[in-house]
Amino acid sequence: MTERRRQLHVVWAGHNRLGESVLWHPTEQVLYWIDFYGPTVWRWSPGASAAQSLAISRGKTIGSLAFGPKGRLLVMLDDGVHWLDRISGRLTHFADPNQGREGIGYNDAKVDHQGRLWVGTYDVAERAPRGALYRIDSSGSGELADCGFVVSNGPAFSPDGTKLLFSDSIGRQLLVYRLDPKTGRLSERRQFAALDDFGGLPDGLCVDREGGVWCAVYGGGRVLHFTPGGQVDQVVEVPAANTTSCCLGGKDLRTLFITTGEEPGNEVGGALFAMEVEVGGLPEPEFDAGRSTL
Repeated sequence: MTERRRQLHVVWAGHNRLGESVLWHPTEQVLYWIDFYGPTVWRWSPGASAAQSLAISRGKTIGSLAFGPKGRLLVMLDDGVHWLDRISGRLTHFADPNQGREGIGYNDAKVDHQGRLWVGTYDVAERAPRGALYRIDSSGSGELADCGFVVSNGPAFSPDGTKLLFSDSIGRQLLVYRLDPKTGRLSERRQFAALDDFGGLPDGLCVDREGGVWCAVYGGGRVLHFTPGGQVDQVVEVPAANTTSCCLGGKDLRTLFITTGEEPGNEVGGALFAMEVEVGGLPEPEFDAGRSTL
């Protein structure tokens, strides 16, 4: 197991209250992420000193974002999943598999290789196992995939699309499921890794092209790399305790980008970090909107 702290550097020195859901857009060649409590969507081009921001006009939080066709974004807000026109800022409600249940918020989300959206929810009080993981298709209908979590986080997919990885944050563990690419059904749930020895809570995930898993550790100030078998073989120490999310991006998808949240007395809390890695990632898929004209 190796530590690679010296290679880590700040690429955007702003201060997000809680940066999250960082994704590299393979067509635009830019980085997107959110400030959960902004609620704000951020967009940054490598090499630029400044980033573009788009304040969300609805609700108090934004749980995550995902890419859609025609330059649109999907954003997970307090009352459901919305289409966002990033030019005009216009929001269009798309889905609410939570069906308005009180005290439940939307959190991390990702699109699988078949273009389906997977989104997790959480108990706002972070006490009861009321959170769930949903699968949403092009029609906007949501199907319950699993439940019983206090906080759902970080869905990610194996390179061949046959496994879904998931952060059970309060349970301090990563889970892995068998995923049927045709039907989207999950089965054979098991523990992929426990984080008891590393402090903090597992948060956002991304997967490299060899099936290795990067996991941001919230409250632990680090990102862990797991082998496909679930063993930690790299630890990246981050000088911001509230490490939240990570993705592989850049021209060759070999730059690990890391979002963080603010913390008292820490000037880099809430900044965006990056480092080069040996194994690159996979292009982030777009949501399949079907025949919708959006």
